[in-house]
Parts: sequence; C-alpha cells; structure tokens
Amino acid sequence: MRAFTGLSIKEFESLHLELLPVWLDRFQRDDRKRKPGGGRKSHLPSFADELLLLLIFYRLYPIYEVLGYLFDLDISNVGRHIAYLEKLFAHLARKELRKPPGMAKIRSLPELLEKYPELEEVIIDATEQNVERPKKKAKQKKHYSRKKKRHTLKTQIIVQKKDQKIYDVSSAYPGHMHDKTLLEKERSPDKLPRPSLVRADNAYQKIQEEFPGHNFILPEKANRWHKLTAGQKKSNKKKAKERIGIEHVIGRLKCFKVLSYKYRHDTSKHNRMFKNVCGLYNFRLSLAAAS
Repeated sequence: MRAFTGLSIKEFESLHLELLPVWLDRFQRDDRKRKPGGGRKSHLPSFADELLLLLIFYRLYPIYEVLGYLFDLDISNVGRHIAYLEKLFAHLARKELRKPPGMAKIRSLPELLEKYPELEEVIIDATEQNVERPKKKAKQKKHYSRKKKRHTLKTQIIVQKKDQKIYDVSSAYPGHMHDKTLLEKERSPDKLPRPSLVRADNAYQKIQEEFPGHNFILPEKANRWHKLTAGQKKSNKKKAKERIGIEHVIGRLKCFKVLSYKYRHDTSKHNRMFKNVCGLYNFRLSLAAAS
C-alpha cells in the first residue's frame, strides 16, 4: 500500500474518514441544479476508489493511460476525476496549513513560548521542480534556472524546527527568480511572530535589512577579500546541522513523484498540487503525534 500511495493502510483509512464528509457534502448543497443522483455517473464504485486514484497519481505520477488501465477508465474520465479530487483535497491542505490566530500581536519570546512553542524556531528554504520548456521565448527565459540549468518552477516553504511540520507554502514562481526575491515578494517573515528565530541559508544574505524587526540566523559568507576563519567555518557547520531538517522535509515531499519528476501538466495548477501534498504530509505527522 505504501509503495503505491505513500500511506499505510491505517493512514489511508484515517484520510478517508477525514475527507468523506466533504465528498458527501456535494449532495446537500443549496445551489444544486439537479436532485441527488442526477447528472454524470461516476465510473468508480466508491469514494475510497477515487481517493486511491489520486494518491497513486501523486505517489507515482503515471500517465493517464496507466491509471485508465488500472481503474478501467477512459483517459478523459481519469482527468475529470483528478481535477475534482484535487479541489476536494484542497480542503485538507487548507486545514493542515492553517495558521494559528493572534500571532501578529505576540511581541515577546516568553509569550511566544507560552502560546506557540513550536514556532520558537523555523527554517525557510525554496525548492525547484523541472517543467516542460515553454513555447514562447519570453517564458523560456523567465522559467530558466541558472542553478539547475533547465526550466523550473520554484516554491518556498517554512518548516517548524521543533516538530518538522510545514507552516507555510508560497505561490509557485518561475525558476529564474532568486530565493531572496521570492521571500521579499511573499513577505514571509511577516507571516511569523516577531520573536521567532528564522534559520536560512546563504541565499538570504542581508535579509535583515529588509525585515529589521525579525531574528535571522544565517551562515557567514566568504568573498575574495574575506576568507572564512576556522571559527567561522565551525560555526557554519553547526548552523547547517540545525538547518538540515528542512532538507529532510523536502526529501519526504519528493517521495511523491508528482513533485520530483518533470511536471507535465498546466503550470497554473502546480501550486495547488504542491499544497495538497504538503497538507497530506502534515496530516500524516498529526496522526503520528496522536498515536
């Protein structure tokens, strides 16, 4: 089960129970134009089958023909099911990525530790995913990542260091954009309580000048006139060990091949898919913490 969906049987059952009321709610909407049971009939016998279809799509990222063969569906039906289920899955993502209320009013570390101790330290980083080369030259240049040497989309995440939960997911940006520029556009530090310690890598040098009210922990950076001392190198190594947690989180997210293979679909839908996988990751962490 885990190899095909990324979830254990127990996790799948819990996810099914979580999303089933949302799925059934479509039969009780006030704006229905047909009576329940009217309209296009689903070719899948139950909601569990539909959920399994989307999870296999996220975990293995097969082409629609393969999913059609596995579930005895036409390719157009596969596309319709995935489009609907991604919108439904977004309910889970919104719930799992919801920020606690009243954070903007927190001004001291003791108050933060009393209300939200998991936000004492957070880590920020961005990740890229290959996409199909755009047809227009202007878009090609915009999406070309000099770091990856290919066309990409970039997404930034904020992870709580204490419990490894994802706190925030940015919008998707063209791969040509620098990590620091992305953070400035998203105003990510403003989404955090001011006393929080924010860990980041060398890409975010001098970010303190843009957000002077926040506490950043950044590594020392060498240049041609200033070589790092032995003490600075040792300090950088220690900071890297503290920051490595976000790399582990990104690695776990990319176990879902829809985030690691070249993205073949409409790039405007990429961010919703990314947030859905992040919501699923947080949901699994919540189940593990509760058990």
